Amino acid sequence: MSNLVIRRASFSDVPAFLALFVDYLAFYHVVQAPADCRRFLENRLKAGDAVVLLGSSDSGAVQGFALLYPGFSSLTLRPNWLLHDLFVAPAARGQGLAEALIRAAQEEVARQGGEMMLETAHDNLTAQSVYRRCGLVPDTTFATWRWHPGAA
Repeated sequence: MSNLVIRRASFSDVPAFLALFVDYLAFYHVVQAPADCRRFLENRLKAGDAVVLLGSSDSGAVQGFALLYPGFSSLTLRPNWLLHDLFVAPAARGQGLAEALIRAAQEEVARQGGEMMLETAHDNLTAQSVYRRCGLVPDTTFATWRWHPGAA
């Protein structure tokens, strides 16, 4: 990719990255109807409870995205941004787009205040190397635990 362009998405950009979002879910073996995904993304952007950054080359086609959700940390008394979703189309990988998206997310968080966190699979070593290059460090203090209704 010669020139990487990162920009903040608006409500009207959802069709431009919807297929990538569906591919991201498939990467994690999750199947959702594209119409449901579109509604979800439009609602997040319309309500202002998410920030989506889009990455493209000079061709203009969106080839990656980062999705941030704002929250708060009682320990730091500051905003705590969750970089929940980061995805680059397979054909665009290895060209710096993931790193550019992370760095743009870091700039967004710095502008808004607070800190950023993310989670990834323990065996996702490729992504972890990108995170380290961007200055992220693994948390050695806290473990992640989950619960959802209906869980045994």
